[in-house]
Amino acid sequence: MPETIYLNGRLVSPEEALIPINDRGFLFGDAVYEVIRSYDGRLWALERHLQRLAQSLGAVDMGYVDTDEIAAALRETYAASAIPDAVVYLHISRGVAPRSHAYSRDLEPTVLITVRDMSARFAAMDPAGVAAITAPDLRWRRCDIKSTNLLPNVLAKTRAREAGVYEAILVHPDGYVTEGTSTSVFWVRGGRVCTLSLGGEVLPGITRGIVLEIARDEGLPMVEERISLDEFRKADEIFLVGTTVEVYPIISLDGEPVGSGQAGPVALQLLEAFGARVQAGDDAPR
Repeated sequence: MPETIYLNGRLVSPEEALIPINDRGFLFGDAVYEVIRSYDGRLWALERHLQRLAQSLGAVDMGYVDTDEIAAALRETYAASAIPDAVVYLHISRGVAPRSHAYSRDLEPTVLITVRDMSARFAAMDPAGVAAITAPDLRWRRCDIKSTNLLPNVLAKTRAREAGVYEAILVHPDGYVTEGTSTSVFWVRGGRVCTLSLGGEVLPGITRGIVLEIARDEGLPMVEERISLDEFRKADEIFLVGTTVEVYPIISLDGEPVGSGQAGPVALQLLEAFGARVQAGDDAPR
């Protein structure tokens, strides 16, 4: 199924989707983005994504972008795609200007939306779980902003692929685990569901927030904490969480089994409950 593309106010073909060389997103990574999933013709957690988008825009001094207009463009583009199970990428750069580090606040933002079929990608996921490696976290100190400055993520993800595994789990210079290159990271120890607390080191993941809500609803003990890599390796379960992976068990880390070496019961419980939330359309902010 072809990709549907929206660029600066209109639907265009791939051949028409051209961005000037002086766009600040290209020159400086001066842009933010969102990734939204659809299920059976419905954009999932759209209001939550728009809230995070507004936070990212405000953090990079682009709070003047009208998120209501962005929401309308997202709905228009998704409706035009007619793809039931899709992944929707939204990129907003500061706009086009002669190359200079300093920016002007009167630029017209570049808005790009793409819609792609997600069904084959989702079907290829292994329900038994996947392997991961660890890698140094070399990212900037504002990972809470969903910006397009992703070079450290790209390098670590490629290292993971070359190692024949799904994800690279990042380790802060101070020795504690932060998140994956494109996922939030959870672990289970002592019967508790654990993840790193929010701050500059991690993105406030939409699925992360929903999974924490589910854990609370399921009566599972939870804690937000830092964990050293040595202690992380001893976790009973490790799993990834994200828009495109939902809840995805990690069964091997750096070539060693995690827990029993199989998808753990807590991850499977959360995955089942997440599916029930999707079926119910229960994605509104709480």
